[in-house]
Formats: sequence, structure tokens, C-alpha cells
Amino acid sequence: MENQQRNFGTWQLTSIMISSMIGVGLLTIPRTSTVLLHQMGWIGPISGCLIASVAVAAIVYLGNQFPGLTFVEFMPRIFGTVLGAICVFLFILYQFFNAGITARLFGEVVVTSVLPNTPLEAIIVTLLLLVVFLCCHEIEVVARVNELLIPFLLLPSLLIPLVALMNADWYNLLPFHVESWTDVVKTGMDTYTLYTGYELLMVYFAFSIPGARLGLASMTGMSFALVVYVLSVIAGITVFGYEELQRLVWPTLELVKVTQRAGWFLERFESAFLAIWVASVFTTIGNMFYATIFSLRRWFRKGIRFQQISAVVMMVPLFYFTLIPQNIVELFSYTSHLTVMGYMVTIFVPILLAITHFVRNKIIKGQNGNNEQGRDIEPLP
Repeated sequence: MENQQRNFGTWQLTSIMISSMIGVGLLTIPRTSTVLLHQMGWIGPISGCLIASVAVAAIVYLGNQFPGLTFVEFMPRIFGTVLGAICVFLFILYQFFNAGITARLFGEVVVTSVLPNTPLEAIIVTLLLLVVFLCCHEIEVVARVNELLIPFLLLPSLLIPLVALMNADWYNLLPFHVESWTDVVKTGMDTYTLYTGYELLMVYFAFSIPGARLGLASMTGMSFALVVYVLSVIAGITVFGYEELQRLVWPTLELVKVTQRAGWFLERFESAFLAIWVASVFTTIGNMFYATIFSLRRWFRKGIRFQQISAVVMMVPLFYFTLIPQNIVELFSYTSHLTVMGYMVTIFVPILLAITHFVRNKIIKGQNGNNEQGRDIEPLP
């Protein structure tokens, strides 16, 4: 295994986490959260965050236990060679599919909202070429790109819902009553996918500098994403009402169109918003696809040349995968199936890894303690 420089600071890790979590899901979250919970839909992102936070805590524990190692190295140490290899393969496959679905969703938004006469294929190819170019560099370039683009993500993500609240009807949030806590759990299992991207830290934590605060970076990233999603849902409910949200394909984009009526912005502000949003989607897909290619590089113990060739080669099946869904309804169906796979890769596996390693450490320490006590006992004369 080759040696890599560990030069990711706490802020760079935070930037990677935020950029990985906030992407296409930002445009659909008001509708997704209100399907079952109605006017109480703002609870959806909170319950989803609680579910994701358990897995994030497990990943932070693993990052502290295995400094300088990615999941490709420490997963076989915990699960064994065969089961570890299967889990590594599932992780790589999930990131590949997730990057493809996100790229297709990005293309659908641009085609339906801004460039209706531009072929979908042209938009997706342009995005993927940029991602492949990113994958042709070493991993510290990823951190710099995320750190550079994070200000363009932070400002509009908070500003849009806050300005949209100027047109809010706060009675749409009433009554404050949860009809079924089962629906809260179901919505949480759906909205947790908004935070997927945190599992990429099992790759990027390996390059944190000694002294980097992994827990602080994770907590800051999760907190920011939670605030953005809750504000977006509240803005959607108060402006449109939960019934109207079910008729909107991209509710947050409609919120952007509403904000220009407040007189704060120029005409066609949604075009400017999407231009900034492109940077967010680029970092999301870039982080996913880079983690996929870099994990293959680590798995086969190759160099940067292997990574560059793999990125170019794998872009071809990734492009064709993005075109498999024939329409937006079928695309959302593929997304729901990918969510089921995500439960195992992003929740079950990290938690099981952390528990297995923790228990094994306790058993080893207990055995070592007993051996030391045995050596301390002096033999009888």
C-alpha cells in the first residue's frame, strides 16, 4: 500500500461533508417530508438526521481507531478477508449507482427548468467530464475544490428559504400534532437519504492531519445540513401548504421563483440559483465518484495512473446507467430502490463495524489484563 500525505484539516473535512450531503435532494425535500406527516413535515429532516447521526458516530469512531487507513484497509481487518471484500465491493457499487442517479436528477432539473432545448445527454456528459477531470488528480485536490466552492453553497442554501418566508402563511403549520409516530419513523427512513454522503468520510478521514477533530467536523456538517433542510421544509409548507407541495416536482425551485416577487432580486432568479446549485451538485457527484475510483485504486494497491485510467473507463458505463430511466417517474422509482441498498451500506455496515471492533477491543483488553494479573502473582515458597 502506497503512502499518502495526511493534510486534511478540520475545516476541509467539514467542507467535504457538507458538499457531499447537500445536492439534488435539496430540491425535493419539502415534498418528501410532507407525504405522510403533512403540516408536521418539518419533523422529517430531524428524524432522518437522528438516524444518520448514529452511523456518523460509528464512522468517527472508526476514523479515530484507524488513522491513515480507508475502509478498504480496515474493513477486512474487522470482518475478515471474504466478508470484508464483499462489503468493500458493495460500498463501491453503491457510490457508483448513487453518482449516476444524482447526475441524472441534475440533468432533469436543468432540462425542465433552464435549458429545455438542450439534449439531456449533453448536460450529463458535460458534468461527468468535469468529474473525471477531478478524478485524474490526487486526493488533496478534492479537499481544495470543496473548500473553494463551499461559500457558494452556504449562502444560497440558507438565503433562499429565509427570503421565501417573507411570503409565508404561518397558519399552514397548524395544528402541531403528530397523528402517527410510525409515519415519523417511515419519513425519517426516507429523508435520511438527504444526508447520505457522510459515508464517504470512511475514505476521506484517512487523510486528516494528526489533531484534526473528526467529531467536530462531522457534527458541524450534520448540523448545517439539518438547518438547511428544516428551513426548506418550513418554507415550503408555509408558502404553498402541504397539499400543493405534493403537486410540485421541484418544490424548492418553486420557492426560488416566489422569492423574486419580494423585490430583492432580479428577474429569472431561478436561473442564477441553478447556476450556483451546479457547483453543489458537482462537488456531490465528484466526491462520490472520486471515492469510488480511489477505493478501487487502494483495493488493487495501484498508483495515480491506474486511478486516471479507471476514471475514464468507468465514465462510459456510468453515463449509460444515467440514461436507463425513461422518465422522471421511473427515475424516482430507481432512487427508492437505491435507498434500500443504502440502508445496508451507509447505516448497517458502519454501525456493525464499530460494534464489532469495540467488542473485540474489550475482549482483547480483558484477556491482556488477566494475563498481567497472573504475572503479578508471586509463586508460593
